Amino acid sequence: MKRDSKVFLALAVILSFINVVNFIFYGQKFGDLALAVGFSCLAVGTYKDNNQASFIGAIIVVCGFISKWFLT
Repeated sequence: MKRDSKVFLALAVILSFINVVNFIFYGQKFGDLALAVGFSCLAVGTYKDNNQASFIGAIIVVCGFISKWFLT
């Protein structure tokens, strides 16, 4: 795994953890859950060098941002 991949993996894991905490403690909104799942898929795809999992994670993250910021 390259250095850039390690940084992106750490960033995805941190963002996933932040959204899980937001989901559990601050209102249980669907946008937070979607963002947590999306960032987790991005992290798994980055760790295993799987482009399909990363793509699905990116789509879920975009849907989570739309749900969190525009459908509230």
